[in-house]
Amino acid sequence: MAQLIQEKLDIDTLSILYPELDTIEVKVTIFPNSSMKFEPQFSKDSVAYDTIKIDSILQARLVDFPKVNPAIKRGVPVKTQLILPIIIKAKEEKK
Repeated sequence: MAQLIQEKLDIDTLSILYPELDTIEVKVTIFPNSSMKFEPQFSKDSVAYDTIKIDSILQARLVDFPKVNPAIKRGVPVKTQLILPIIIKAKEEKK
């Protein structure tokens, strides 16, 4: 799952906009109905980044994320949350 999120974000400009940002922690919530929610996690003192812009880029890139089945507990689908570290790869400029 982390690799798929990373691949979807690789095609974006996050590494150009924020070259000092190398990893984003993303809280993934999988609901019992298989819907998903992605929330970037920032430290409380992260004023160096435009957290709203990063969140909007994340939401736009992950709109068509493949369906994930919810966890099952005693035969009943349950909500699951996990935090994934997503590495943002800096792209090398071709000369």
